[in-house]
Amino acid sequence: MATYIDLHIKSGDIVLDAGLNPTYLTDRAVIAQDIVHAILETGLANLLVSDRGTGVTADTKTQIKLLVEDDVRIMPGTVQVEQVTAGNWWVFADTIDFGPIESSLSGAL
Repeated sequence: MATYIDLHIKSGDIVLDAGLNPTYLTDRAVIAQDIVHAILETGLANLLVSDRGTGVTADTKTQIKLLVEDDVRIMPGTVQVEQVTAGNWWVFADTIDFGPIESSLSGAL
């Protein structure tokens, strides 16, 4: 039985299956989705993606790390924010109970 269950949200909409029923996420995927939504709600993702190498980038990455580490389900000290390609940012972290997670910030905008 899953510890966490939540609706699957993609691009601000509930994801539906072939029968037009909502789909659900569990455990690790719920935590990853919650983290992305928290980052989006603060506006930090937009700031990070729109920035082009100024000093704001380092500050924004630090703010995102601190925000993610505030989640009690995340193991402190494991959060990484990395730019994979130009404008494509990912957050990596380890959960306490479910192992590693990774989430794209760019794809969520």
